[in-house]
Amino acid sequence: MGTTIIIHHLLAVLKMPTKWAERIQRATTIQGKLTGNTTFPTGSWSVNVVTLVQLGLDIAAFIAAHNAVIARTGSVAARNAAYLVVKKDLEALKAMAQLKADSDVTNAETIITGAGYFVKVIKVKQKQINDAMNTQISGTVLLTSDTPGHHEWEQSKDMVTIIHLPATSTSHTLVPGLTPGDVWWFRNKRVNTKKNIYNFSPWIRLQVGAGGKLGGIPNTLGHSGSLPTA
Repeated sequence: MGTTIIIHHLLAVLKMPTKWAERIQRATTIQGKLTGNTTFPTGSWSVNVVTLVQLGLDIAAFIAAHNAVIARTGSVAARNAAYLVVKKDLEALKAMAQLKADSDVTNAETIITGAGYFVKVIKVKQKQINDAMNTQISGTVLLTSDTPGHHEWEQSKDMVTIIHLPATSTSHTLVPGLTPGDVWWFRNKRVNTKKNIYNFSPWIRLQVGAGGKLGGIPNTLGHSGSLPTA
């Protein structure tokens, strides 16, 4: 029987306040955290993520609309619409921060808080077996091995052309940035030592899920589904 490992997965959380003045402060705080942030240089942002300049413009429009309501020169509907634009911007930037954190698990907390977001820790219980599972984050897969210690990881679309993933000091790793619906094959092995040479595990097939508690896409028995929270 295999043992059970507990994996701590860090999620970026927006935690938008309910009061309008505090919402403005929250948005400007994130804007300030991302300004000059070397972890997120503006030239590296995805094209589908709002630019820092556009975020500033949207926040300014939200502030103006809020002040207009206070001065009774503007409508509540206009303020609410401006707020929803800003919130959409912040959610998009949160997704960018999550992808970055998933790609650097060691520094995930610093990456998330450095972008101005809060951290939520999800504890995942997983049997220590060779497996590939979808997680609650869209396009992020959890790989586990049935052996302890340092591991090497590989992925492939056809089991011929192989992508080498970063080695880990643990028996699990996260693979972010995959396209939901794509089918991938994964395998692992322990890192060789002076005394022992290890072989790779059999390939594991997984169709990438779209995230969410029930976001996993069923595949071969034991190698599918999203992860429960504890």
